[in-house]
This record gives sequence, C-alpha cells and structure tokens, in this order.
Amino acid sequence: MVALPGQHVDAVAKRSTLLELLATDGHIEVTRQSVRAGKHFYIYATDTWQGFELIYVVRGVLLLEEGEDETRIGAGGYLHHTGLKEKAFLRVESDVDLLMIASPPGFHLVREGIEDMMQIAQAVEAKDQETGEHCDRIEHWAVLTGERLGMSGQDLIDLSYAACLHDIGKVGVPDRILGKTEALTEEEWSLMKRHPEHGAELLWRREFLGDAGSIVAAHHERFNGTGYPKGLRGEEIPLGARIIAVVDTYDAMTSKRACGDARPSRDALRELREQAGELYDPNVVEAFVSVIGKDGDV
Repeated sequence: MVALPGQHVDAVAKRSTLLELLATDGHIEVTRQSVRAGKHFYIYATDTWQGFELIYVVRGVLLLEEGEDETRIGAGGYLHHTGLKEKAFLRVESDVDLLMIASPPGFHLVREGIEDMMQIAQAVEAKDQETGEHCDRIEHWAVLTGERLGMSGQDLIDLSYAACLHDIGKVGVPDRILGKTEALTEEEWSLMKRHPEHGAELLWRREFLGDAGSIVAAHHERFNGTGYPKGLRGEEIPLGARIIAVVDTYDAMTSKRACGDARPSRDALRELREQAGELYDPNVVEAFVSVIGKDGDV
C-alpha cells in the first residue's frame, strides 16, 4: 500500500481548473479535477480516445447536456462509459471536485489541452499585465450571455476559448504601441488593427481551437459594417464575435486602465443600448444587460 497524503503523481492548473493524477498502474489512471462554476467541458468521443471512464462527483453539481434536456449530477452521483460515438458536454453548475478513473492516456489528453491554453494565454499576458483578469471577465460574461441566447455544447466551448484568447494577436503588436497612452498615429493604428487576424492564425494552428479562431478574427467587426478587418455586418459576423464585441466594450468602459478612469456600469450599459443596431447586435446587448443585472451590477 502507498499512502501519499496531500501529494500526487502529476498535476496541471489554470485559473479555473486544477487537474491532478493521483495514481496509475499502467492500465488505469486515478485523477482528481476541480473546476469552477460556469465552466463547460466535454468527454472525448471514440474518434479521439477509447477506453473506460468513470466520473464521480465528490462535491458540487454537474449538468450533463442531452440534446435539449439536462441531467443534474450532484455529490455522490457519477457517470461512466466505455466509448462514446459523440462528445458529451457538461456544465459546472456549482464548483465541483471530481474523482475520475479511466484507461490511459485520458489524463494526458486533458493535460495537453490545458497546457496548450496556458501557453497561448501566457504569451499575451506577458505583453500586458492587465490582460489576465480582463480575459477572465470577458470569458465569464461571454459564456453567460451565450447561454442566455440559447448557445450550448461545442458552441459555448468555442466561445469560451475565443473570449479567453481574443487578444492573443497582440503578441505581434510592438510594445511601444500597446503601452501608448496618447492617440495612435495612422501607421500605428494600422498595425494594431491586424491583431484579430494574427490571433486567429495562431489559433488555427491548433485543431481544437479552429472555430474559436474564426470568432477571434471577427471580434472587432461591427453590426453596421464599420468594423475591421473585413467590414462584415449583421449576421455575417459569427454570433460569438458579436457577443465578445459587446462584452469587451463594456469591460473597457468599466475598468480603470492607463487610458482613463472607469465609468459606472449604468453609464456603460446605457451607451451599449444607444449603439444597439448600429455597432452592436441588439439581441446580444439585451442578453448581456440581463446577465449583468443578474450579477448585481445594475
């Protein structure tokens, strides 16, 4: 018998998830995972990984999406399978601790995905110290808004990735431009406007981030066609990009940054409503306003 209180074989973490490999004997892995409320994730289908997997809820509540229905799995509940034809999607209803028993290399597949996300996010955070918390807020509000608009499954996961990484293209923007407090010159603005496409190209290199890349490419497009880089308008713009456009603008207005003081939430929401139908999708604006109201900010 091996007793290792408070220790583990391997681990990886990002701000919303902690994954620990507790034990392995070559034929089975025992993993613990902690995930914050509001996160979405999926169980791999057999085209990616095939084996036995059991997920036991130690604490918190998971919602298993089954078409238009949801199954609530609370503490003491579990699910298991020996191979899925399609991905199974789950939403973390309240902070969860999960115990997972699976055939290898289940832990390593999940770890590689988390490490990939961390590597990309850290690249842009190294350029801008404010980016980490900003991206956390954007991801949180974007997913809640997407849920309010009826998004589910892979669409919400792609939105989550895109919201978290929407500014990744800024790694290609010179520091002298990112840190500038006065108005940008025409040449500097031209360089800044390339960051959505540059970010999308970075994400398209990873298959699991491909659809998120398409959202990132369009997150500075505007509903009336005055945005960039392609001047898309209305529903030509992916819904995820229309959501990030609203959420990102709200966060920029209500956060104290180098360019100025934070504005009150009510003022920011009023401006978004005034620009609905012009710069922003009216349905997205109203969904976001209802999300912010539920969060107690208005």
